[in-house]
Amino acid sequence: MKGYGETTKQIRIGKGYTQKHVAANLLTQGAFSKFENKNTDINLATMHGILNRLGITFEEFFYIQHGYQYSTRDEIITQFYRLSFNEETVLRGLSEKCQQYLRDFKEDQQVFHISIILEALIILAKTGDFERAKKMVEPVWRDLSKRNQLYITDLYMLNAILFLFPLPTVLQIKQFALRHLALYGNFRQVSRLQINISMNIALLLMKDNKFSKAQREILNAIYLCKKEHDFILLAICYVRKGICLNQLSLLGEKWIRKGVNMLITLEQFTLLEMVEEEIKQY
Repeated sequence: MKGYGETTKQIRIGKGYTQKHVAANLLTQGAFSKFENKNTDINLATMHGILNRLGITFEEFFYIQHGYQYSTRDEIITQFYRLSFNEETVLRGLSEKCQQYLRDFKEDQQVFHISIILEALIILAKTGDFERAKKMVEPVWRDLSKRNQLYITDLYMLNAILFLFPLPTVLQIKQFALRHLALYGNFRQVSRLQINISMNIALLLMKDNKFSKAQREILNAIYLCKKEHDFILLAICYVRKGICLNQLSLLGEKWIRKGVNMLITLEQFTLLEMVEEEIKQY
């Protein structure tokens, strides 16, 4: 792994900028040269100014600095964000990464919580034992519920454990999560999280035979899916919309067919099996 100065130099040369241009009004050219060539320390505000001058975000900088790949921790968080359904092999692979990471960084509470959630989801996928899975994740919810402020990864953890709780608790968690989500506005990944929350709550409402309320959650998710061009989740939303309409004695078959055909077109055959089970169930 390169030093920060060395990575900065690599990016600067790659973009064709001089040291004078990048360092202007931030630090002397001599100090900047020492930073690039000897990896001397600079403060965070100056580093932020340098990255702005280079047109690079902190996330991209660290990705380059780690040899154009995520650090182990960033990879765990990124994969956790991308979990969209409970495929046991995927859950086990990510759980193993968490355990390996925690051997060296036992104090990382966030990754520890993610590892607990993954173990609960694995148990659920393997045995269907909701009570056991719920007991495992209850400490995560207790910890998160006491905080004055939640951040993106915290909100993803909340979304991952929503379905393990009774519906009244879920709706309470939803309001708790949305208060914190509202602070993020158009921040990246927030729309995907809002979609997942609406889809998960819709599924819980469907299981409780509250199809009218589930339909409202699905319509919100459909709006966000279109906004984000997330066609895989949009296909699932169409299927669930059709199921709800059928249960409300309305015409839902065309929406079910539309969602199924989209998944076939997108070659999402594992997800197709999942939604076909939902269709049979209802």
